[in-house]
Amino acid sequence: MDKIIVANYRYYVSGGPEVYMFKFMENCQRIGYEPVPFSVNYSQNKPSEYSKYFISSRGGDSVYYDQIKKTPSSVYKTLRGAFYNKEAVKNLNELIDKENPKVLYALQVINTLSPSIFKAAKKRGLKVVHRISDFNLVCPRNDFLMGEDVCELCLGGDLNNGIKNRCYHGSKAASVIRCRSMKYHRSHDLYKYVDYFVTPTEFTRKKLIEGGFDASKIVKINTFIDSEKIVPDYSNEGYLLFLGRLVPEKGAKYAVEAMKYLKKYPDLKLKITGELTERDSEIKKLIEDNGLAERVEFVGFKRGSELAELISKCICLLCPAIWYENMPNTVLEAYAYGKPVIASDIGCFSEIVEDHGTGLLFEPKNPEDLADKVMEILSGNKVVEFGKNARKKVETEYTPEMHFSMLGKLFN
Repeated sequence: MDKIIVANYRYYVSGGPEVYMFKFMENCQRIGYEPVPFSVNYSQNKPSEYSKYFISSRGGDSVYYDQIKKTPSSVYKTLRGAFYNKEAVKNLNELIDKENPKVLYALQVINTLSPSIFKAAKKRGLKVVHRISDFNLVCPRNDFLMGEDVCELCLGGDLNNGIKNRCYHGSKAASVIRCRSMKYHRSHDLYKYVDYFVTPTEFTRKKLIEGGFDASKIVKINTFIDSEKIVPDYSNEGYLLFLGRLVPEKGAKYAVEAMKYLKKYPDLKLKITGELTERDSEIKKLIEDNGLAERVEFVGFKRGSELAELISKCICLLCPAIWYENMPNTVLEAYAYGKPVIASDIGCFSEIVEDHGTGLLFEPKNPEDLADKVMEILSGNKVVEFGKNARKKVETEYTPEMHFSMLGKLFN
């Protein structure tokens, strides 16, 4: 069986890219490949016989830039990962020597493994495919936000805007490194070594094209969920559900604020995954000022059977994001359980949520409109009707068979 190197900057689940990575690795034998991971050494990593080839981290087990203690060593490794990582090239070549793979499938590599691995793999004769999980190729911040407003100043334009506006972690120094590294990758044509870029939505594909990437190399391939393993549940226990981190771009505060317009449904509750902390003062104030303490519940972080139960018993999923979501796995999970989705009409949501089909779309940052859509979905039999449409959508458009068939054509 041919081998495929799967490169990602973490080898443990911390978000959507890693959820996808491990599911891909579990299933890629469908198309005749044995996965070989290539990553960064962290103590949180899952065990792997290939960890000896993983590169050193920038700063111990600290993953995020703002958590890394700025020592001479960590600064050097940060710069190396941002521009051209010679350690990654060396270790990757050793891995290629040992395993003789046919393909490099890269997920998240920016600021750690770096695009240096594209050139290294291509020089060794590998097919190079890069799956896009956010907008880091065309936006210094990765999310097209300035504060809480959409910003496209750098898209096909001047990356110096990213420095001027301190887009990366609010730091002038970090923004200089980030923007200059993006210029370096482009001026040294490191992306020409990528045979194909894979995007999970047409929206993301178009943004890459707007950013100057070759349209003929960008292929939209729907992600997948194995819905056959999930039993849909068209009943509910009377609560709306918000899944995700309590970060501004996910828009949790708009879900909370919408509850104040839903007082005609006194038994209706909103459940939010995660814990309310001191950093979430705005959400706390909304709850206190509007007497919502009994109607908004923070249920903690859920995984496995607890998460499955939480999704299966909700009325619908709320996605009040204010940024260009790339492809939220939570939508597909909700669909698989037969749950409709109410989402902001922004980014990819109008592509994956069929308005009045698998859910409803509302005006971004408008909690009153969100509340109106909740009332609309509660009327008649729409929760069940839209939920059945949602389930059918994942059964026909987001299957593992379709995903791996299309990927196999690129790899081969």
